[in-house]
Amino acid sequence: MALHLRYHRKGTAEKAAATPKMGVAILVVTLLLGSGANFAWAGTQEGPILLMPSPFIGSPYKESAPLRMAAVPLHKNLPSAKAVPVPEETLLGRRGFQVPDHPLVERYVGYFTGKWKKGFQESLDRAWPYLPLMAEILDVMGVPTELVYVVLVESHFKGKARSSAGAAGFWQLMPATARSLGLRVDAYVDERLDPLRSTQAAAVYLRKLYDRFGSWELALAAYNAGAGTVRRAIRRHGTYDFWELRERRALPKQTRFYVPKIMAAVHICRDLDRYGFDRPRFLPVWAFTTVWVQQPLSLGQVAKWSGIPSKDLRRLNPALRKAKIPSDGYRLRLPPAVVEKFLSAYETYLAGRG
Repeated sequence: MALHLRYHRKGTAEKAAATPKMGVAILVVTLLLGSGANFAWAGTQEGPILLMPSPFIGSPYKESAPLRMAAVPLHKNLPSAKAVPVPEETLLGRRGFQVPDHPLVERYVGYFTGKWKKGFQESLDRAWPYLPLMAEILDVMGVPTELVYVVLVESHFKGKARSSAGAAGFWQLMPATARSLGLRVDAYVDERLDPLRSTQAAAVYLRKLYDRFGSWELALAAYNAGAGTVRRAIRRHGTYDFWELRERRALPKQTRFYVPKIMAAVHICRDLDRYGFDRPRFLPVWAFTTVWVQQPLSLGQVAKWSGIPSKDLRRLNPALRKAKIPSDGYRLRLPPAVVEKFLSAYETYLAGRG
């Protein structure tokens, strides 16, 4: 469910009321690039701790509304769970994305509102917890927020979706692409399955493709077919116009239909009421705090020490592929209300190991 990311300073229980966009930018860039910034040590403190990197100097990002982080469905009776209004939808149109009046776009609008209307609605139902987080990250990275609906087309907002080709997660990133963008993909952790980390990576990738080709249509084509394929098509036909390349069949068949399909999804989501789709008025939210765990632990141990069921720990930490924390350490997400309890037990455990 939608989450609030909050700052917790070392040695104090003082909390900031909201996360400014500068903080989002710091989190996005640092986690992706592995800048080596210093993190606070998660020892016993007066309050929960969020391990955050040192701020960048001269960040170009300005403060804005609080970032509402979406993550996982959890029981409403768990600590820190509460209902809040859905964030304003104006964010989803903050950066313009042009949807042309094209017969193929209209064709997919008809498909999504007709034969596949049930599937489209089910995808939307899964999307609501994640849209605030994903749209905010795209906006921070200079990507049209409406491109969040790439996820609707790629994975139908199924975080564990996998393709026969090896793509996985919300954004259906291939392993090599994900690693090149700073995500961890191995036998123990697959960050493509994490809504926060995968969206950070996809946002960087889409922006990089846009900067290379100069249009979001070609950026989407390259996201689907690969930058090399698009570059060769442009060189061969001497045009940067996606629709002209499409008419000349210069791009793979799948890609020629992929871009109009995303445009159709964006067009529908701009006016869900018009097309007869339901939307919720409220979403449950759950705050979480991140602690760095340096020793291998089973989620069963974490559940015992924190009082949070293992299944909910798995939902909060979807990148974990096994029911344990890897030996090289992991940023574990926990509800703020149980962090002190967990840290106390964890410290005792470390002391017992010498």
